[in-house]
Amino acid sequence: MSAPFLPEFKVVPVPGGYRGSYRLFEDKPFRLIPGAEHHPTAGQALNAAKAYVRERLNPPIRGEITEARDVLGLTQWHEERAAREAVRQEEVLGAIIVKGKQVAIERRKVRA
Repeated sequence: MSAPFLPEFKVVPVPGGYRGSYRLFEDKPFRLIPGAEHHPTAGQALNAAKAYVRERLNPPIRGEITEARDVLGLTQWHEERAAREAVRQEEVLGAIIVKGKQVAIERRKVRA
């Protein structure tokens, strides 16, 4: 059976200040937080150890931002489909539908 998960923090006096240490499970030894940082007070060292464990257990979620590319050609397909639908509506109804209303289309021949 595994040891219970119990984050625990401790302060270790070193020359020039204090360093924080932690252990995550009851049967594991204490580990110093990485880095050679010495804190002037025990409270600061303890807070640094807590912050390190919090960051280690809850890493920030990183997402890559990529530019949107139309790989499949969907934009062009939608435009072509809308054009086909407008032509079909004009043939069947004699008008196209814009925002739910029929709009009559008049065609004039321009003489040059």
